[in-house]
Amino acid sequence: MPLPNDLSTILDRIKNGEQTEADMTALHQLLSADDAASEGLRQRQIAVQLGKYNVNIGQGQDIQIGDRIYYEWNDKAIQKLVEVIQEQSDSIPLLPKELPQEDYIRLKNLLAAGRWREANEATRTVILKAVSRENEGWLADEQIQNFPYQVLRIVDRLWVQYSNQRFGFSVQKRICDECEKEPQAFGDRVGWRIQDSWISASQVIYIPANAPDGHLPWGIMQVITMDNAALDAFVYGLRAVTKTVARHDWQKQLLADFMAVGGFFIGDRIDKEEFKRNLEYELSHDEPWWEGQRLEESKVRKLFSLLVACPNL
Repeated sequence: MPLPNDLSTILDRIKNGEQTEADMTALHQLLSADDAASEGLRQRQIAVQLGKYNVNIGQGQDIQIGDRIYYEWNDKAIQKLVEVIQEQSDSIPLLPKELPQEDYIRLKNLLAAGRWREANEATRTVILKAVSRENEGWLADEQIQNFPYQVLRIVDRLWVQYSNQRFGFSVQKRICDECEKEPQAFGDRVGWRIQDSWISASQVIYIPANAPDGHLPWGIMQVITMDNAALDAFVYGLRAVTKTVARHDWQKQLLADFMAVGGFFIGDRIDKEEFKRNLEYELSHDEPWWEGQRLEESKVRKLFSLLVACPNL
């Protein structure tokens, strides 16, 4: 049984949008407990702590929360209490330097107003700005591994709060873990795949009642695409040649020769054997990674990397 002084801790987490199911269970038990020996003291302690949120507990059974009267601490009363606390919580948390106050306020206001599409785009902008990648529009592995996790936590807190714990990065991370980091299973769970195909931007659901848990934010992690015509043609040609000789042992020699000639493209710091293995793997697929379904899976894998790189999400 939680003690009365646990109440302030739970209320603080509610105020910050960080409450958990365990908090809600403990809050319900605390407010509904009936211990005759300490009832008077307990009620006074609760009344003091809830009073700052304009919640009035009468001498009888009536409980006034906002403009509503309840006669017991049932689920509706608890939910109304959470809403009142969060409505009155307009304070701005201590923000890291990578998250400007104006961006935080804009995202908070969009989510509070239920403008989910705009909030999704604002979130993508915040993520890119946090590592100065607005011009590129995508994050490299280095930026992912060194991402300022405080930014992701604060953004996630807003999404979780205003979606009633249905959207946000922490929700996606939980589903990611449940799917054992398998992109297709994850895509099916969060509604990013329909009939074995990844959805496009026009198919994203911005009506919470119609969207699965974890559906938003969507499209945050972009990857670089093949936008150089000469390089595009070269790689297509390499794929065609290697697929022609795919059943012959000298395919590996062909790849080794390619890297010997084109070593200046990949640099000395790259493990050439690993590069060769990765290239062989790519050439074994009919569809290049920068097209269609494999491109979408690459985006999801990058999202997984970001979620893993940020602790305590």
